[in-house]
Amino acid sequence: MTTWAHPFFLVNPASGAGTTRSRFLGMEPALRRLFPGMEAAFTEGTLHAARLAAEVVSRGDVDLLVVFGGDGTVNEAVSGLLASATGAGESPSPKRSLPVLAVLPGGTGGDFRRLLGLTRDRERLIDYLVRGRPWVADAGVLEFQAPGGASAARPFLNIASAGISGVVDRYVNSTTKVFGGRVSFLVGTLRGLIRYRNVPMRVRVDGRDLYEGPTALVAVANGRFFGGGMMVAPAAALDDGLLDLVVIGNLSKVQFLGLSRYIYSGGHVGRPGIVTARGREVMVTAGGEALIDLDGEQVGCLPMTARVLAGAIRLLVPEGAGPLPGVWTADGPCR
Repeated sequence: MTTWAHPFFLVNPASGAGTTRSRFLGMEPALRRLFPGMEAAFTEGTLHAARLAAEVVSRGDVDLLVVFGGDGTVNEAVSGLLASATGAGESPSPKRSLPVLAVLPGGTGGDFRRLLGLTRDRERLIDYLVRGRPWVADAGVLEFQAPGGASAARPFLNIASAGISGVVDRYVNSTTKVFGGRVSFLVGTLRGLIRYRNVPMRVRVDGRDLYEGPTALVAVANGRFFGGGMMVAPAAALDDGLLDLVVIGNLSKVQFLGLSRYIYSGGHVGRPGIVTARGREVMVTAGGEALIDLDGEQVGCLPMTARVLAGAIRLLVPEGAGPLPGVWTADGPCR
């Protein structure tokens, strides 16, 4: 058990179809009894979480940054934590003291909380903050083309992908999410499948050509889940110093739809049309427009270069959780 002297709660009140504000306010009295030195702030718009996290780092007195929101809010917070590493392809200096990062799930997809085995139960989440332990984990940094054509760079903790996932994001984030993450992403996937046309892509891993041809999806994974529970990269580990690459090649719409039922269990790996690899740097270029999904947000388009930031983050994991390569559930590790 770790005692936190000065936790900072970064809350996205709009996440979870607007329910996260009330959930936090319901927990706040118990949290203040446990953490008298805590502070809290509500985000007010896009990238506000990144600015708040960067301010927390610059202050130097916060020992735990608790992000209460969805995968996009977590991504913004990681961007703020690792602001000095953005675009550099290097981990922060060991001399630099970053707060431990904790995640309270509050969004639609909830893909990162699946890896940590977190539920939405109030008592279990409070127990996680009190009894959890810090674990050194990797992050990634993605260089890509932002809307308008400018180059951009942004860290990520979970998964960056391109192809049909970027189209799905556009649909999911522009429609209601009141029916939950799985339904929202399922509907978004069906709509995206109707619209998407496989784009010619070229994929290089650590300087070597891996794949070239029409492509449905390229996923560069630090974590395992995306798209509201799809285990797209079942072998990915947060602490191995590598990124896992999964390419879904030139599948027809019918073939992709048939494959999608295997993705939730990770059973798509090894099937025809799937290419996998692992490395420290992944470069993807395209012969047409291909939108990017970065931790559940549609941020731009190809080309993109992803690099691992080994040991960049100290992440709070639940008490009794197994090594990060394992798939965690609320009842413990399941390998």
